[in-house]
Amino acid sequence: MNFNCRTNEFNKKISVAGSGVLGYQIAFQTAFHGFDVTVYDINAEIVNRAKSKFDDLAKNYRIDIQATDAQIAAAKEHLSYTSNLEEALKDADLLIEAIPEEIQIKKDFYKQAAQLAADKTIFASNSSTLLPSQFADSTGRPQQFLNLHFANQIWLRNTAEIMAHPKTDENIKKEIIQFSKDIGMVPIVVNKEYILSLTSSGIPKLCASWLKSDRFIFRLRPPNVRAISSLSFG
Repeated sequence: MNFNCRTNEFNKKISVAGSGVLGYQIAFQTAFHGFDVTVYDINAEIVNRAKSKFDDLAKNYRIDIQATDAQIAAAKEHLSYTSNLEEALKDADLLIEAIPEEIQIKKDFYKQAAQLAADKTIFASNSSTLLPSQFADSTGRPQQFLNLHFANQIWLRNTAEIMAHPKTDENIKKEIIQFSKDIGMVPIVVNKEYILSLTSSGIPKLCASWLKSDRFIFRLRPPNVRAISSLSFG
């Protein structure tokens, strides 16, 4: 595979694998901001259940961020659904994986996805408990892989934690930072791998922990972050 012929802009085609608690929120938030999103899950029954969840989610958008009926309708127009992974990945610029937090399940999924996705497709994991380097090689494109983690209630707690691993291409990281901004997120760039869960009150402990660590995950959970354009740690 040749991964060197990338442009600096997505064609706005995104695949989200997994329609659980965060997967369907990521899909709707992305569609709400004008991207075409294909929601993938392992069978038609689960996919059909996901469709009904979007109606409930739309109510939250109306109440919490005053989304209009026109905005909700437009978001739904950008959503499609499938239980066929090859169909989900067709022409995708970005795959966001939000499947169970089991390393072997993720490795098996990425090995399958690597055979089906176009060379251009960036892979990103929503994992909050696993480091990207633990399964980067299974993606078949480690230089186009990183973690992209979102908070529950994504439309309110609008942070996106971006964690690369040693093989991630710097330009790929920049593309994901821009994508995060494009879907209304505040990017939190974590420059070293480590698993650590913090609230905003834990920020003073951040530097001391980082200075002693080669790997680092920073988890910021303020109630609502909208005034900051980006954060970077490590």
